[in-house]
Amino acid sequence: MGGTFDPVHEGHLAVARTVLARFNLDLLLFVPALAPPHKARCLTPFSQRLAMLEAAVGDDPRLSVSLLEAERSAPSYTVDTLRELHRRLDPRQFYLIIGADMFAEIRLWYHYSELFKLAHLIVVARPGFSLADMADRVAALPGPFHLDPAGQAWLRDDGFRISYLPDVAIQVSSSQVRALLAQGKPAAGLLPPPVQEYIRRHGLYAPTDPGLHIQ
Repeated sequence: MGGTFDPVHEGHLAVARTVLARFNLDLLLFVPALAPPHKARCLTPFSQRLAMLEAAVGDDPRLSVSLLEAERSAPSYTVDTLRELHRRLDPRQFYLIIGADMFAEIRLWYHYSELFKLAHLIVVARPGFSLADMADRVAALPGPFHLDPAGQAWLRDDGFRISYLPDVAIQVSSSQVRALLAQGKPAAGLLPPPVQEYIRRHGLYAPTDPGLHIQ
């Protein structure tokens, strides 16, 4: 599960724990991006985003944080991360967890078709994205795909699978959290308590922060 996690919030954790249970996974890796090529705004320093992630996962043995993208030079593409995970962790079955908003643009990703050889996709619903939208996006990918009648999933003849989770929509975004904090408003309930405390202690996303650019 990749992202900037700027900051990690309760929606991220809810998705992670739901996916762990529903797909019977052994481990879920959060992979914070060092310098994602598609982000134009200034990011909170990687070390602080990493510290917030580590505080959020706590001692849950099913959740872990990977430093993989920080070990390589920027830009770091998802396909490169998956190649390296295969090199380090094979034999494993990998699942790439992304939001429906990201899936809608997946054909713009670097070497996107190779992703499908490296990991199954788990697509998490986002507000305003319907099952019909999902079906249209799948139909535009190299296929053919067949809808699995047992659930919201599309299968390709080579075994690649795209699963859709319409009931686990993330109702909060990191940008919303940053905007609230930049306005001096509380983000109670949106952030794990250890993350909220870290932000308070380090003065992150504060209204007086001259380096904050909200998008």
